[in-house]
Amino acid sequence: MPSPPFDLTVLAPDHALFEGRVTSLVAPGIDGYFGVLARHAPMVAQLGSGAMMIRQENGSEEYFAVSAGFLEIELDGVTILADTAEAAAEIDVERARAAQERARQRIRRRERDLDVARAEAALQRALARLQVVEKTGMARTRATSQARQQ
Repeated sequence: MPSPPFDLTVLAPDHALFEGRVTSLVAPGIDGYFGVLARHAPMVAQLGSGAMMIRQENGSEEYFAVSAGFLEIELDGVTILADTAEAAAEIDVERARAAQERARQRIRRRERDLDVARAEAALQRALARLQVVEKTGMARTRATSQARQQ
């Protein structure tokens, strides 16, 4: 028997990324991934960086790269307030790979003025984006972005 649907809202600082009915979601928490189904006990969880999967009423899955923020489960639905969030189709794989390499180089060099936490957070965001691209096979590149604009 399929799980009954519930309302989900995914908000990034500059826009609403998703609003709709879903039957489940799997999100990265700071202590690991966790799942949510309808009638889950109310709670608030701190998000980590990683791939978030939602299953819509029609059974299709949608992936998002999320980094930091909070997830709140209430009786009438779930709200996600993410510091950064991108749908799979929005992720520029070349940009994500470049960000990953920049962050790794910064961490390796360990210069005196390096903000280690910030560099590690940048690396985690890049890895989350690449993880979503790997799971979905969706990869937007600069070339495909330019072709869409023409």
